[in-house]
Amino acid sequence: MEESLQPVLQTVVCPKPKKKTGKLSIKLNKKNEEMLSKWIRKYLRLIKIANEKALNESDTSNVINDMLNEIRGYDKMEDITTEYKIRNQFCDYWVKINNKLNFLIEVKAITIDLNDNHLFQANSYASTKWVKRVVLTNLKERRIYHLSFGSKIDDKLVLSIDFLQETPKEILEKAKYLHKESFIKKHIEQVYQQKIATSKDNFKKALLSNSVIKKIQSELKTISGVKVPETEIQNIIKWLF
Repeated sequence: MEESLQPVLQTVVCPKPKKKTGKLSIKLNKKNEEMLSKWIRKYLRLIKIANEKALNESDTSNVINDMLNEIRGYDKMEDITTEYKIRNQFCDYWVKINNKLNFLIEVKAITIDLNDNHLFQANSYASTKWVKRVVLTNLKERRIYHLSFGSKIDDKLVLSIDFLQETPKEILEKAKYLHKESFIKKHIEQVYQQKIATSKDNFKKALLSNSVIKKIQSELKTISGVKVPETEIQNIIKWLF
């Protein structure tokens, strides 16, 4: 059933072949692009050495602090607050843009794999100030989450970087999103909105819309010569999802 419907869905959703990009790509100003490109290779070497030496959390955090200043464009005095006290606990970094809290960073030792407990901890910090973005990192990996506040905190992974597995070019393109200029221009917000727009639920709604159902019905008739009832097409799409 699924195989027979695949060419039809492809025709409806992607009627014309397009070049596959599959890559995130934004532009920073020339100076920031050059600085990021220059320093990223230095820190890639440091991260590999840090991984081999199994740095503890404190030393890992020191490297993060240097990266924020040297390659992300944040001022240590004006933009970055370390060990920010929240409910008798301390968040590793609060980062401000235009004197307004923009995101927080929770740092773990490079020997520790990031997990849901770390995210829960970061989310609890962020919720006290209604900050919508959190960054989890153990130096070798970076994850950016967008938070939505309602009856509960809903978090969505927007971007992740693996500094030990991805190529320098891939890392550079993703690292741009963590630059101060990028946050000012709300690039990461655009990535989040695109992920929401292309979510599984939205695809399901789009495929179940009247115009798409009729298009599938027409394509099926062209392929098979049989007019399939709209209700059956709807049931097949629901089954696929």
